[in-house]
Amino acid sequence: MIYSYGHFFVMDRTYGIKRLPGEAWIRIFKGIRVIIIRAGTFVELQKDVEDCFGEQARALFYDAGVRAGRESAKVLLEEWKERGTDFLARLKEFYSSEGVGWFKIREINVNQPKHEGYIRIEQSFIAEEYGRSERPVCDFLSGYFAGVLEQVFGGEFSCSETKCIAKGDPFCEFRFERS
Repeated sequence: MIYSYGHFFVMDRTYGIKRLPGEAWIRIFKGIRVIIIRAGTFVELQKDVEDCFGEQARALFYDAGVRAGRESAKVLLEEWKERGTDFLARLKEFYSSEGVGWFKIREINVNQPKHEGYIRIEQSFIAEEYGRSERPVCDFLSGYFAGVLEQVFGGEFSCSETKCIAKGDPFCEFRFERS
């Protein structure tokens, strides 16, 4: 029997990646099943869905992002134990770590009393793979951040991308507010 183990290093902690014989699972963070997908494959899927569903595709990817953000935040909240802006600071550090390939968080700005603000990222896997666009293309990440914020602060959040690397902006910016 061959057991495949790997490790990735994030923020002064090593996490194990385990693959067991007879299972098609890669497991990280307390046994959660993950897949690794080429960024270009994700964007090709997004473009195909856009071709089929037009503007409705944006809502589909946003909603999928919300669900992904909620689930990711649940796991990380349990793992890290930080809450509120301390959690967001740790999230920024996490997404700036080596080996995390979605994006790098440049800045998180939260107006605490109003629960509104923005998140700026660099190296968006969606925007960089998408190519030139007249509109922001990171609908999945807009939803992802809304889902994360819902778990961190409670309540519902809306989030929209106001700047995008695919449009030629120097970074992607996501404006959010409590709904």
